Amino acid sequence: TSPKPARPRQAIRGQRQPAAQARTGRPSPAKGERWEAAFPRDLAVKVDGDLQSLVAAGFPTALIAQWAQSIPRLNALQISAINDYGVLAGEHLVVSAPTSSGKTMVGELAALKTVLARRRAIFLLPLKALVADKRRHFETVYGPFGIRTFEATGETDDIGPLLRGKYDIALLTYEKFTAIALTFPHVLEQAGVVVIDEAQMIADENRGANLEFLLTLIRTRRRRGIEPQLIALSAVIGDTNGFERWLGARLLRRTERPVPLDEGLLLHDGRFRRLAAETGEEITAEPLIQRIWGGKGSSQDWVIPLVRKLVGEGQQVIVFREQRGEARGCANYLANALDLPPATEAMERLPRLDPSQASETLRSCLRGGVAFHISDLTPDERRIIEEEFRREGGSLRVIAATTTLAMGVNTPASSVVIVGLEHPGRKPYSVAEYKNLVGRAGRLGYAERGTSYLLAASPREEWDLWHRYVTASPEDLHSRFLSGDTDPRSMIVRVIASAARSKVRADRAEVIDFLESSFGAFLQTKARDGWTWDRDDFERAMGDLLRHGLVVADEAGTLTLTPLGRIAGEGGVEVASVLRISSALRGAGAAEINDPTLIAATQVSVELDDVYFPMNKKSVKHHHKEPQMWRSELIGQHIPGSVTNALWANYDEEHVPTLRAKKAVASLLFISGRPIAEIERILTQFGGGGDGAAGAIRQGAARTCDILPTVARIAAILYPDVDLNMGQRVERLLVRLTYGVPAAAVDLAREAGATLTRGDYCELVRHDLAAIRNIVDAGDERLLAALGGDRQKAEIVREAARLAAVRVSSAEPVRLPILEPYVG
Repeated sequence: TSPKPARPRQAIRGQRQPAAQARTGRPSPAKGERWEAAFPRDLAVKVDGDLQSLVAAGFPTALIAQWAQSIPRLNALQISAINDYGVLAGEHLVVSAPTSSGKTMVGELAALKTVLARRRAIFLLPLKALVADKRRHFETVYGPFGIRTFEATGETDDIGPLLRGKYDIALLTYEKFTAIALTFPHVLEQAGVVVIDEAQMIADENRGANLEFLLTLIRTRRRRGIEPQLIALSAVIGDTNGFERWLGARLLRRTERPVPLDEGLLLHDGRFRRLAAETGEEITAEPLIQRIWGGKGSSQDWVIPLVRKLVGEGQQVIVFREQRGEARGCANYLANALDLPPATEAMERLPRLDPSQASETLRSCLRGGVAFHISDLTPDERRIIEEEFRREGGSLRVIAATTTLAMGVNTPASSVVIVGLEHPGRKPYSVAEYKNLVGRAGRLGYAERGTSYLLAASPREEWDLWHRYVTASPEDLHSRFLSGDTDPRSMIVRVIASAARSKVRADRAEVIDFLESSFGAFLQTKARDGWTWDRDDFERAMGDLLRHGLVVADEAGTLTLTPLGRIAGEGGVEVASVLRISSALRGAGAAEINDPTLIAATQVSVELDDVYFPMNKKSVKHHHKEPQMWRSELIGQHIPGSVTNALWANYDEEHVPTLRAKKAVASLLFISGRPIAEIERILTQFGGGGDGAAGAIRQGAARTCDILPTVARIAAILYPDVDLNMGQRVERLLVRLTYGVPAAAVDLAREAGATLTRGDYCELVRHDLAAIRNIVDAGDERLLAALGGDRQKAEIVREAARLAAVRVSSAEPVRLPILEPYVG
């Protein structure tokens, strides 16, 4: 793969006007009291805290009754959004407010107003888990009112309802919607409102550039009259740097919390140094706890007595740790030390089949009334922990967790305890990340007050943490679009793809115009008058695309994507990934393009290199047993040498090729039907995964599933006659990777999906009850025996088998000839 061209500096054209434009195409001025007096809104509905005041805004009483079940009244933020910022009048809006401030409801109000006007609403979220959590919430609150909620996050989702407009509210991840908006522009045209949740992610070093591309795409569509209302919801940030002006929106910023938060440090001598919630005054209290002297000599000497005290006061507590193993270990020692009653309800609800190493430890901790929440647990296990923690009267009082629990998941706690603020590689947390953790304490509707305790185990740590985090302000919002980690080639092919789908001529000027409409370019024009995109850097990137055959240009300068270029432009993958994968597959023979080859080729992508997987790096550095083992396993699957060799190309660190091969083996094991605990033992036999690997296995398979359609499309271009049933074969493979099932369970899993667990599918296979005909013929007693007596799951299996049978019969070709010989 060619090295990425250098980043833009300066030089292409004269200065563009500021990017933030309203419907008229002119910059949007700040709208204060004088603006309101001069230009009153047509829909200037005023509400107060009483939910019934929403009747005047056109909301039906039945819908208001649904809201009343979860919120008693509108708060100041929501009232201001309606009365002062026109959220119900179609105004674009950026809302920056603390956790539990009610900002999500602002987005919901705009969405439901749009739905009532018979248009569609789109919610975009950063994580699949948040999409699933939001879907459950929307179905509970809006389902009884007849609101149709659609969810799509992965490659196996049927997006037909979205394309046909058969939904009211769609919930998608950023990346999923970007791919859809590029390929099917009419989806954005149909939307009345787009709500971007966790919009501060635009500054994320891994995903910020992709989110910024999507927002730029939405903004530039306004030039063609496509302008859904845009609502961006953000956690508290520093200076927005004009983000709202770039979006053509208004900024509604609040820093106060509806629930007071006492934020501070637990000091080495047991005192609590805090900022008083009401006054901001610094207060250092007398010792709250006595450290366990002669204990382990670690953080648990403070954590145990603190959590014991808080739970003794009737509080619910979250303890945040930096790594999965630390969270798991923390839950274990708290369960042993606190002498809490068992969380029986949670234990009874946990899936019983296919337990991972983490699953077994979780049950042990729950017997001591404590849980942990980490990626090694299944989505069902994490959901059960979340629901039991927030259930009124529930017995689960303490959770030890990593930072994934802090991102939007509704887990109300009275207090949070934070131990450590470093990512792997000793990278410090940002202030914004820290503030997101403390924001879990004192959730609205669950607690009257919240407290956060950041452990400072020494005077030196006290000084550093107090000034660097407790009294610090969150970082200013910035762009990743122009960072050295963002490949301009990938952005260019996406711009060309968007223009082609929208039937707009794409030339160099059009591409540059789009790039200069980004937030990153907006910031550059603020900082340096006359800034433009550097022509030399742009031409280097364009030359690379032309040289590798991803883009062609005619004599008039019109840019067109080749079939490979279209894959990069529409598939949401990096150009470097397309080049790596196509190079690997070109050396294979047509007969070698099998399922294992597709899985292995996926691992050479940039996207899969970004997926964490546990590994003992010394096993590569000091001997070659581990690299040889995974490579030989792949060769044994008849994967061609060009693909296995590609795993050992384009890498910066010595262990990366071995990790790629290991991830490929992990995905193949995941769909083999073997128990997950056995797979964990196989993959961690050389060390590096002492606390389990289930989360990494599932994440690796999920990301492989995301990129695999791209690999298949490349294979189909390189070998057009390789397999007439390639599409069907890939679809089956995607189902297997999504649910971790062997081939025998594909037809069943395609219909039943996540309503059954991986353990259920594997158990049905073991009982020879995965094949549709066998399910139809089986008696209830036999089916219940395979499902542990669960009658609800037995009904799910029966219905899935019926639907699968209908699908198979409808797919059967009609026998020819249709007509009998004509008789006159």
